[in-house]
Amino acid sequence: MTYLRNVLPQLSRADEAQSYLALVPPSQMEDFVLLSNQRMRPQTVEINSAMKRMWWEQTGLRRLIKSERIDVLVSLGNFALLASPVPQILFNRNDLFFSEEFERDLQHRQLYGELIAHRFKSWLARQSIKQATVNVTPTAAFAERIRSNSKLSQVKIETLGFGFDAEGFAANQEPLPDLLIGKLNPREGCRRVLYVSHYNYFRNFETLIRALPDIKSRLKQQTGEDVQLVLTTDIRRGAFYGGYDATAAAELIERLGVRDDIAMLGAVDYGNLHRLYKLCDVFVCPSYSESFGHPLVEAMASGVPVVSANLPVHREVCSDAAIYFDVFDEKNLAEQCVRVLADKNLSNQLSARGLQRSREFSWREHVRQLTALITRVAEQHNQ
Repeated sequence: MTYLRNVLPQLSRADEAQSYLALVPPSQMEDFVLLSNQRMRPQTVEINSAMKRMWWEQTGLRRLIKSERIDVLVSLGNFALLASPVPQILFNRNDLFFSEEFERDLQHRQLYGELIAHRFKSWLARQSIKQATVNVTPTAAFAERIRSNSKLSQVKIETLGFGFDAEGFAANQEPLPDLLIGKLNPREGCRRVLYVSHYNYFRNFETLIRALPDIKSRLKQQTGEDVQLVLTTDIRRGAFYGGYDATAAAELIERLGVRDDIAMLGAVDYGNLHRLYKLCDVFVCPSYSESFGHPLVEAMASGVPVVSANLPVHREVCSDAAIYFDVFDEKNLAEQCVRVLADKNLSNQLSARGLQRSREFSWREHVRQLTALITRVAEQHNQ
């Protein structure tokens, strides 16, 4: 939805030769009606289950394309219309479908039912990639990840980098709610390490939690300061987030005795995030599977130094505006966090580089490339 809100208003202005029909969820229809104009028409379909949605996308969508005389189909969500009657541009944004680490993670957790379902979705995603006229990825690193699959090495992929709206991100001038402020440690000499994500397995919360005692002891030894880990989720026994069970992570927190060192804010409204970033001293991204990483750009735009897992995607997004650690090495993670927290010069350098780097992410440029791609695909089909 964030993508559509940023792209649709510009899309209808970018190329006057094109008009667009945007299929949006029923719950969001009222918002998108406000974006409609002569060349941008939002429409919705009432579907109350995932299975019915999948069926409609392979049957009803085909009828809609015919009745509306659609020339090009842009599919944003990893899965294609099979045997599409018109050229199809498919956005691939889910690295999990190509992640051996995620499969090993599910096996380690003995989640065999989830593993079978994941393998089916991964197979369907790969079939979708083969079906698409052109595939789109938000990073070149993710494109290479797809091509590394021997059966997909020859598919057509173009990289259209995602943008970022710095002005819109910081538009809300309301202070953080008192309920959130009350969970943050107010003491002088307490540094805050932030991770913005809901709980799931591939965000690698466990490595970050295991690093916390070492961050505490190292920072105390070097500067005499305390540290608080700030999370935009609530990790507790029996909590499920999008099907991901947080129980094991909650038990790890209890075994390590660090619950009092973690501020669990729960989901934070997007309009409030920019204020939360600015209250923290370092942003950490331990995720082991990503195709882009919007919070990395948000942190850089907020002037927060970034410590990130050493993934090709993360390096492509942050470049030299972050320092990196080995993905599953909590000691290395703790070392890098303390480097930033204890070294003011390094912190300032990363902050300045991050601000500069964040300005390179442009929705305007993304839309320019997207409209050019749509035009090119349509013209090649009509030749």
